[in-house]
Amino acid sequence: MKLASAIKKIESRAKIVGLDVEINQQDQSSHNRQVYVRFEGSNQVLSFYAKNGEQDRINLIKVTRDGDVSDIQSDYFAGSFMSNLTQALNWIAPLPAKYPPGSLVRFKENKRNGRAKLTGIVALVMEAATGGNYKVQYAGQPDRYHPYFSERDLERVS
Repeated sequence: MKLASAIKKIESRAKIVGLDVEINQQDQSSHNRQVYVRFEGSNQVLSFYAKNGEQDRINLIKVTRDGDVSDIQSDYFAGSFMSNLTQALNWIAPLPAKYPPGSLVRFKENKRNGRAKLTGIVALVMEAATGGNYKVQYAGQPDRYHPYFSERDLERVS
């Protein structure tokens, strides 16, 4: 991904989640530039490198918590490396829930719902977790087991 596209993607995510974003670019050498991204109210920093010689392609995408530093005396390296920018953005500034708590949803007709005999059942969203998972309540639900269901298995009724 090019640097301009990455910055555009970061700014669009900030607009979606309603947070201010601060983007700092520092030149490391004549060919390398390091970019630091911090979202408002976050205790984490997203950083990556951009190489000027390769049309500003980004690489080494990393998320680090504030105050977490690498230890040169051991094999501890602060932060987590991500495969792509979307993973890092989902870590720092997750998207809002597709179905907010209190929404009525119906289980879609798919193989997973068919095996669980949930197809067509209407449920009430009780909790919306990050990553598109929902805890729902429906008639005939067993009391001892309350799993999270994926938004891929649900559709909005109202």
